[in-house]
Amino acid sequence: MARVYPDWDELACLPTPLNVGERKVLDCLALLDDEWIIYVQPRLGLDQPDFIMAHPTFGVCAVEVKDWSIGAYRQDDDGRIQMRLQGGWARTDEAPRYQAHRYRSAIHERLLALTDEAPAFAQIRGVVVMPRCTTMQAKVAIAKSTVQDSERWIDVYGYDDLQHDPTLVLTGSRQPVARHISPACLDALRRSLAEPEAHSDQRLPLSLSTAAGNIEANPREARIRRVRGSAGCGKSLGLAARAARLSLEGKEVLVLTYNSTLPHYLRDLAARRCRDIGASLNRITFTHLHELCRRAVDDARLAGAQPAINPLPGVLTDWEAKIDQGIEAYRLGFGPRFDAVLVDEGQDFSFKWWNLLRQHVCRPDGELLLVADPTQDVYGRRAWTDEERMLGAGFSGPWTELRGSYRMPPDLTPVVAEFAQLHLGDWAVNPAVPYDHPQRVGQYKPTVKRWVNTERGESCGNRLGAEVVRMLRENPDLAPSDVVFLANHREGLEAVKLITDAGYEVQHVFGTTNAEKRERKMRFWGSAAGVKGCTVHSFKGWESRAVLMSVGWGTEARRLAYVGLTRVKGDRANRSAFVTVVNSDFGLRSFQQRFEQTA
Repeated sequence: MARVYPDWDELACLPTPLNVGERKVLDCLALLDDEWIIYVQPRLGLDQPDFIMAHPTFGVCAVEVKDWSIGAYRQDDDGRIQMRLQGGWARTDEAPRYQAHRYRSAIHERLLALTDEAPAFAQIRGVVVMPRCTTMQAKVAIAKSTVQDSERWIDVYGYDDLQHDPTLVLTGSRQPVARHISPACLDALRRSLAEPEAHSDQRLPLSLSTAAGNIEANPREARIRRVRGSAGCGKSLGLAARAARLSLEGKEVLVLTYNSTLPHYLRDLAARRCRDIGASLNRITFTHLHELCRRAVDDARLAGAQPAINPLPGVLTDWEAKIDQGIEAYRLGFGPRFDAVLVDEGQDFSFKWWNLLRQHVCRPDGELLLVADPTQDVYGRRAWTDEERMLGAGFSGPWTELRGSYRMPPDLTPVVAEFAQLHLGDWAVNPAVPYDHPQRVGQYKPTVKRWVNTERGESCGNRLGAEVVRMLRENPDLAPSDVVFLANHREGLEAVKLITDAGYEVQHVFGTTNAEKRERKMRFWGSAAGVKGCTVHSFKGWESRAVLMSVGWGTEARRLAYVGLTRVKGDRANRSAFVTVVNSDFGLRSFQQRFEQTA
């Protein structure tokens, strides 16, 4: 069987569903051997062919399908397509042979841009298939060129030839000669056509575990709730789904984080759930605490008020002072208010900030939800979520506890748990594979794990960048947009230079000034093109199929390493997840053997 992208389970969720004829063509093409790769409705610049076929020996072919009934369409004397309409004929904009020619040209231009080994134009084919006709009928129906002479090189086939010999359709011969395209060129095309999971995920319904479904439903109609659990247990999914549900009820909802990049990810989750249940995403505001406070201060100043604070010199940092100004602005009656306030990564907040939301941002009798994971506390604030500290935070019941990790693939979860137990001390946790993990039963592809110990004096950033390039070159079906590397700003900029020098686009948050970092964080979206580069702090709460990270020396670096490992996403049975650690901590070198262990 040929390899099909996206996989068979996802075909029903395509934005433009396959019609009957397109599905018949796909079923025939799929019977080819597994050296053939089929891309279904791939994006090709401004175009979207029905199929693009790729083979290491027989090259590349774009397929345009026209599911036309015999007698429903014809060509006029100028070669233009007409369709039968109300007993007569009406001219259309259809030009199937020209479409196939345009796809062929676009593929050639893309390969010229991606590699120095681009094939000759003659090594790329474009064909038109009419599955309701025989080949003879199809050639009669669109016998003439419509726009330019180059269309005469576009072959036309019917279902008889396709069913009997699909290789004939794709190569033009029943005994095709080899039209070798270099492996580098074919890999470049495969990377170009590989669909990022950030895009394909948006087609799929938001899959909720039982626990996440309870967060969405709020069956006891509690006004203030708190939920905690380990990374990947479904907290963020439940929170995003609850935001969508409240929007459906006509509520104005605030989804708030401390991290300035996380709202982008939560918005994508909520958009999927809004689509599933018919809610409006426009009723939900996604932002971070600093932006919320800045807005309150702006509102106050526009009204002529000047919210001020009087801390002792040196007590507050600049960003802490700005938050306190926002708190004061809210106390003066300024700033937006909402029917519900939902906080993700709540361990990053403080008692004072939570009470701001409870007393001033959420409207009276509104709903508040706090979700937290104390093991992801990279800012040293998790003490505020201890039971004694939370007595004045308005909670009347215990924490709702979520168990296990649905995000990480089952073969990575015990490795991460062991890393935590060996190297995190009082942070030791034991994420488990939940009983209803989608990959717990049945076959799934093992995680590709790699651990690299750097030598003394070696640049960790350069090594990390080299590992990104290696991963992409060795896995051409891995979309660059699914690859994330995590590092500090200095190492990150080193890695960015090496990756871009290798010809890959990078979307990152690294910078040398605060203004540059803020600007890049605003553009950091999962659906953005290119390899992603981020700090662990800014990637907390996110997930990706392929994660690479640098690990420095010391307790704090090991905590960040644990957080980075929990970002690996493995929820597709037909695709491997990838994780690479570039380690410069000599105390962790021995963990390489356990990390790379395959069974």
